[in-house]
Amino acid sequence: MKTSRILIFVLTSVLLAPVIFTGCATSLLYNHADWLITRQIDGYFDLNRSQRSFVTSRLNGILDGHRREALPQYETVLHEAAMRVQRGLTEADVDWAATEYDRLRADLFGRFSTDGADFIRLVNDRQIPYLKQSLQTRLSKEEGLLHDDRRTRLTKRTERILSLTREWLGNLSPAQEQDISRAAMNLPDILPSWYTHQMERNRQLVELVEARQQGDTPGRLKEWLVNQDKTADPEFRDMLRQFKGRIGELLLTIDRLATPEQRRHVIAKLDDLAKTVHGLSHT
Repeated sequence: MKTSRILIFVLTSVLLAPVIFTGCATSLLYNHADWLITRQIDGYFDLNRSQRSFVTSRLNGILDGHRREALPQYETVLHEAAMRVQRGLTEADVDWAATEYDRLRADLFGRFSTDGADFIRLVNDRQIPYLKQSLQTRLSKEEGLLHDDRRTRLTKRTERILSLTREWLGNLSPAQEQDISRAAMNLPDILPSWYTHQMERNRQLVELVEARQQGDTPGRLKEWLVNQDKTADPEFRDMLRQFKGRIGELLLTIDRLATPEQRRHVIAKLDDLAKTVHGLSHT
């Protein structure tokens, strides 16, 4: 499932890369975070020269603070995760991982609320239709999956889960692939509901930008960035809770199926990633 397009995808991919990607991917993304984020913002607003200068200057401060303050926390989380994997995962470990991810994500997005609000106040009326069109264009890229039948969507998602599992565990036996596939296919199909939810979030963002000179823009932006699930439709929130719970069950299934060699493979990747994060935080 993808998050809201404006900043969210880039911020999560780039600045939470240490808890998502590995090795070179993390270093490459993080060391080019300023360019990647600026490019994404430009794609939504068609920045003029002064706006681009503003974004660049503010990003430098945000990214420097994130490197010094947040990356050491990522390193700690990765070491803790390796210890938990080594002894075998429990439901408490899955809950811990979800809590830590949400905490790091909230910290990340919270860092952008004040400067983001200052940027929004610089947006001119000409850029609002451009923003609307950009949001719709990016969301429409998901419509192809909506046109697939339910089983086709689930099959494609299962293939992605298997690919990610192989990346972390190494080669899977036929029996492991069968068990993981069965569990993955049983995950709820939330794409249609997510699409509706995303349309509403896009509407909220446009409304926030249109009212940029009124009210508490920093507070509203922080709410939109940090509490994106809490402000969702109750039915979608309930579905999302169920989905996250089933993801936890899938992780426990994968952990139970892992061989000692595969477990060592995961731990080695986590240790290597922690070393990468340590190096980035001291650059």
